[in-house]
Amino acid sequence: MTPIDYDGKTLRKMFGKPIRPTIPIKSGEIAGEAQKMAGGLSISGVQPKLSLRLDGGQLVPVARGGRFILKPQTPAFRELPQNEYLCMRMGHRFGLHTAPCLLLELADGEPAYLVKRFDRIAKGRRVEKLACEDMHQILGGPDKYAGSHEQIARVIDEYCTFAPLECQRLFELTIFNFAVGNGDAHRKNFSLLTGEDGTVALSPAYDLVSSRLVIPGEQEELALTVGGRRSRLRREDFLALAGRLGIAPEYAVRKLDELVALRNEYQGMIAGSELSADLRVRLAEIVGERLDRLGS
Repeated sequence: MTPIDYDGKTLRKMFGKPIRPTIPIKSGEIAGEAQKMAGGLSISGVQPKLSLRLDGGQLVPVARGGRFILKPQTPAFRELPQNEYLCMRMGHRFGLHTAPCLLLELADGEPAYLVKRFDRIAKGRRVEKLACEDMHQILGGPDKYAGSHEQIARVIDEYCTFAPLECQRLFELTIFNFAVGNGDAHRKNFSLLTGEDGTVALSPAYDLVSSRLVIPGEQEELALTVGGRRSRLRREDFLALAGRLGIAPEYAVRKLDELVALRNEYQGMIAGSELSADLRVRLAEIVGERLDRLGS
């Protein structure tokens, strides 16, 4: 992969200063490093996630106090780092509040996805943790794929400081996930974050990927139900969802239209992405078909 030339503003947002740190780890060392970090890492499914902190000009693994999460390539799913980086950019373009992220290279040149933790803040030399709970923790039960978007909205109504605003954000995130073919946005992918001022809100969006791109036989279009369904969804289903979330019809129509209007720009973003040519073609087809359904 040709290294991406990030501008100073992007790097400053990520690292607090306009530097491009190196990652002194090879792709084959990630799993071993992860297992050594007691309490510093989680392995979800088949993709290891390593906690890192900035140390001078390097990002190094840490057990505690990490402000970044590194996700390397996994043999199980092709080009997952490139996939997630692209989908996060597409979400940001739509107006989603997304976690800062980059696509960087490991010591052996392999690409890896790096995301800045939104539940960690710097206080001088210390790193403090903000309270953050995902919907699976809040709702309980063994199955993170159980439940509905309406159920998440009820949690928002109960706990969020400005619930109507957060329900709008939930709606926008839901239609975006559908548009890019993210059928893996389960309960752990929606979190409530308590800010420094005590306000409770949906966290920035994270884990935005096109699961349909890497799992062509994926049966469900969304992990959580909309109106009791996970597939064969169309524009009218999301308009009905907006009504159940207490969102004004005019707002829902406007957001759907804004997303559909990004078709040409999204096709350009996909064509210019770091994905391989065949994956770019396939993702363009997925997004085009989903936007067709959201537009009519």
